[in-house]
Amino acid sequence: MRKPITGFWWSPTAEGVSALVVTAAFFALGTITGCLLAFRATESGAEALSVFLERFLSLAKDGGMVFPDFFQLLWHCVRWPIAAFFMGFSALGLFGVPILSGLRGFFLAFSAASFSRAFGGAGLTAAFLLIGIPAIVAIPAFFLLSVQSFSSACTRAARNSGQGRRELSYSREYFFRCGLCAVALLVSLLLECYLVPFMISDWASLML
Repeated sequence: MRKPITGFWWSPTAEGVSALVVTAAFFALGTITGCLLAFRATESGAEALSVFLERFLSLAKDGGMVFPDFFQLLWHCVRWPIAAFFMGFSALGLFGVPILSGLRGFFLAFSAASFSRAFGGAGLTAAFLLIGIPAIVAIPAFFLLSVQSFSSACTRAARNSGQGRRELSYSREYFFRCGLCAVALLVSLLLECYLVPFMISDWASLML
């Protein structure tokens, strides 16, 4: 059995299968599913979505849009990473982390694809401003937490079943990486609080 690569950017493995490959594969599957469902929506559903997005942009243009308060944005920013973090302390994370990764990819892609279907190429720009800017920082942090949590969950599952005696990976480096992810999420939160509303308002003025 291969030994895990230790160090700062540790690449955890479980039974020879890279945890990164597993989480990325489920994330990609969720992304593909989200895009397909968004583009295969019925005409009535697509029309209702277009009306909603047009109203959203109209409010943003006129300055009448009310963005969520800080604590709502905080919860929106940390709910996925927190779930991934805690799954690393249970053998259930062996199934929970891939499912979580798939759901994260699904909702992210469904939102972006819905904008694209409603407004074409301009919708992709809106999706990037509203979703993509915070995600540039938040998604890598989510992946790092998911990868190490999945590896830890695999180790716990092996120990619980009596098939392995590997030490649990809750080292100082493990929690240091969690701390770096927390900093990244803070940056994502600040972008969503202060940069995104400003850019969405300017972009809506050009669109409508």
